[in-house]
Amino acid sequence: MTGDQFAPQSVDYISGKTRLFTIVGDPIAQVRSPEFVTHEFVRRGIDAIVLPMHLTADRFDDLFPAVMAIENLDGLIITVPFKKRAAPFMQRLGPQAQITQTVSVLSKRRDGWIGEMFDGLGCVAALRRRGVQVAGARIMLLGAGGAGAAIAVALASQRPKSLRIVDPDVGRAAASAQMIAQAFPELDVAAAAASLDPDLFDVLINASPVGMLDRDACPLPIDRISPHLAVMDIVMMPDETRLLRMAMAAGCNVIYGREMLGSQVSAVVDFLTTA
Repeated sequence: MTGDQFAPQSVDYISGKTRLFTIVGDPIAQVRSPEFVTHEFVRRGIDAIVLPMHLTADRFDDLFPAVMAIENLDGLIITVPFKKRAAPFMQRLGPQAQITQTVSVLSKRRDGWIGEMFDGLGCVAALRRRGVQVAGARIMLLGAGGAGAAIAVALASQRPKSLRIVDPDVGRAAASAQMIAQAFPELDVAAAAASLDPDLFDVLINASPVGMLDRDACPLPIDRISPHLAVMDIVMMPDETRLLRMAMAAGCNVIYGREMLGSQVSAVVDFLTTA
């Protein structure tokens, strides 16, 4: 007997040298970045892993600096509801984040932390992959939080015909519309009420968390959707929200939340691994 049978068993995808990345949110169980982004690390031969981290909203400001101080942590992905709250902790902001003052991906560089907002870029790329024409389109955007603001900026840069922003927080919707109007003065953009008829638009995007915790919740007070609409919901779990189920039943062009993440994974890993 050699004793080999008593040796500990091991896995080959993590070790003491593995670089850590994490996604921070409240809640966190719904996120898909750990699977997708870790897969991209593995595909590139990078010894790194993305871990989910649940920080509660009431402890975020106290705990987040400590998380950033972890020596072998090289980057973070930020999800609901911290995309705006994480921005002030950055030494620098990327071009999209400078407009929105929100961040979705943070990278540790030699000169400190830099934050950028990728949600909008991923949204536009996912729409483009499905053949949805943003230029010249009438767009209804639900949600003016961190992700919604970033998506609004990215959509505005594609020169749609009009953009209407709907949020339960009327002041937040108005602030988002004002931000877009200042950055893109030629665009027809305004805050709007949830009672606005979605059939008057070409593209409907839910960038709010409605439908994430309750799969039967809908961000609009409607029970039908016109089949001419392209409908996207950035919620990734459940995969099919009530809004998307209605859209599929109507025969709409449906774009899933996972498609937005899938469209930006490569760019996110590039950003996270830049020295």
